[in-house]
Amino acid sequence: MKTEFGYIDESYIAKSVRPRKRDSNKGDFGTLALLCGSPLMTGAARLAAAGALRSGVGLLKMFGSSAMIDKLQAFLCEPVFAGIDGFDLTGCTAFLCGCGIGRYYDGILPDVISSCRVKTVFDADCINFIAANIDILKRAECPVTLTPHPGEMARLTGKSVSEIQSDRIGTAARFASEHGCVTVLKGSGTVVASPDGRIMVNTTGSSALAKGGSGDVLAGVIASLNAQGYGQFEAACIGVYLHGRAGDILSRELGESGVLPSDLPAKIGFLLG
Repeated sequence: MKTEFGYIDESYIAKSVRPRKRDSNKGDFGTLALLCGSPLMTGAARLAAAGALRSGVGLLKMFGSSAMIDKLQAFLCEPVFAGIDGFDLTGCTAFLCGCGIGRYYDGILPDVISSCRVKTVFDADCINFIAANIDILKRAECPVTLTPHPGEMARLTGKSVSEIQSDRIGTAARFASEHGCVTVLKGSGTVVASPDGRIMVNTTGSSALAKGGSGDVLAGVIASLNAQGYGQFEAACIGVYLHGRAGDILSRELGESGVLPSDLPAKIGFLLG
C-alpha cells in the first residue's frame, strides 16, 4: 500500500469544500442521527448538535432517554427527537455516537454498532467502550471514523500517552490500516489517517481548543459533512481544519484562554459559508 502524505491547509480546503446551490432543499444535505449525551451530560449533546447544524446538515435526529430529551428540547429547536427504544437509522445518511454518553448506553451499544450501515463517527465515551471491546470494529458493517485524543488512543492501542505523542503520524496510520477506519488523532497538528494510506496533518488550531466540549463540536462537524455526502477522509480533513481555524480567529477576538467550545459552531458555519 502506497502512503500519501500532505498538510491540510487553505488550498486543500478551497479544492475540497463544495458550494451550496441556491435552489437546494434540506433533503440535499442529508440526515444525521446522534446518540450523544446522557442525563448528567446534556452539554456534550448540545455542542455536537450545534457543530452539526452550523456546518450545514439538512436534518438532525437525536436519540436518547426521555429524561435527556426533556432537557435538550428546552435548548434546541432544530432537531427531531426520538426515544432510544425507537432507535432506527432508516433514512439517515450518517450517524454520530459517543459524545457525553458516559456508561449510560453500554448495554445497547453492541446492538447499536452492529445495526449501523451508514457512515459513522465514534467519539469520546463510545471510543472508550470500543477500547474495552476492540473486536467490535472488525464486526462493524458501517464505514467508521474514530476521533480519539491521545488518552483515548492510548486506551485503544494499549500504549502510553507519551508513546502515542512521540509517534503521532505512525500511530494513527497503523491504527487506521489495522482496523479499517479513518482515524483522527486529535491534538496539536491533528493527524487524519485513512486505511488506504492517505495521511494528512492539520495546520490550524491552538490552545484555545484545549477545553472540554471542543471535541464534541468537532465530532458534530465531521459527522455533518459525512451526512452531506463528503467522503469520510475528506469530511475529517475539512472538519479539523475549520474547527482549528475557527479557534484561531476567535483567539484574536477573545484571547486563547477566553474561547469557549460553544463559540466555535457559528464561526465554523461562517467559514464554510
